[in-house]
Amino acid sequence: MSQPNAMPTAIRSIAKTGVLEIDWDDDSQSVLSHEYLRVTCPCADCTGHTPDQAKVIVGKQDVRATLVELVGNYAIRIVFDDGHSTGIYTFEKLYRDMK
Repeated sequence: MSQPNAMPTAIRSIAKTGVLEIDWDDDSQSVLSHEYLRVTCPCADCTGHTPDQAKVIVGKQDVRATLVELVGNYAIRIVFDDGHSTGIYTFEKLYRDMK
């Protein structure tokens, strides 16, 4: 697995505004909405094993992350208030998504 251009120094989930803020060690910051993270979930249930199996996730405008936890030194897992919790968001993906 390739490493991102930067590593997070702080990760904050803000339920009130529905955003995940990530400070990176290159002094950049990501601000990603909980809705965006939910509808772009990288898990096999959402993306499928092939492109034709991918689902279009809708109706998540008010979804909130209830838990964000580290997965090793390369990713986070997010638990959403709609019960979804199987996506592993790599730092590489999160960094790339802010660009």
